[in-house]
Amino acid sequence: MPNAPPSICRDCNATAIAGTPYCEAHQNDNRALRAARDRNVARRDSGLKRLYDSAAWRKRTVPLILGRDPLCQLAIICEGRALSTEVDHVIRAGAYIAAHQGDETYFFDPANLRGLCRADHSHKTALENRGLWKEPERPIDPDAARG
Repeated sequence: MPNAPPSICRDCNATAIAGTPYCEAHQNDNRALRAARDRNVARRDSGLKRLYDSAAWRKRTVPLILGRDPLCQLAIICEGRALSTEVDHVIRAGAYIAAHQGDETYFFDPANLRGLCRADHSHKTALENRGLWKEPERPIDPDAARG
């Protein structure tokens, strides 16, 4: 089988390692990795994503909700038997905040948060991202309604 001709590194004029677009110096620190890292940092620093990194979310809100909802509250995949390991916004955070005149403190509103297992949270998020999520109606517990 004939060898492919040497190619030039995408980041400099050195000869690239066979089968890769980068030379040895840029193999582990290439432009695509740097760009992806920079995009992720920018995404996390702006908008609502930064609120997930805040101490208020990690140290106060998450423990509060997981303590309040020890079992998965959605119960689609796990049927309510799995422990809650993730906190979910019932109404997407952006829409909920917009409905409250842009007040970002509503990001942490326990009335819009619930504990979910990883499987149900991933399932719900995937459907939401595709515009297919419809919140399931829950039957009213007659014992709870009586008080």
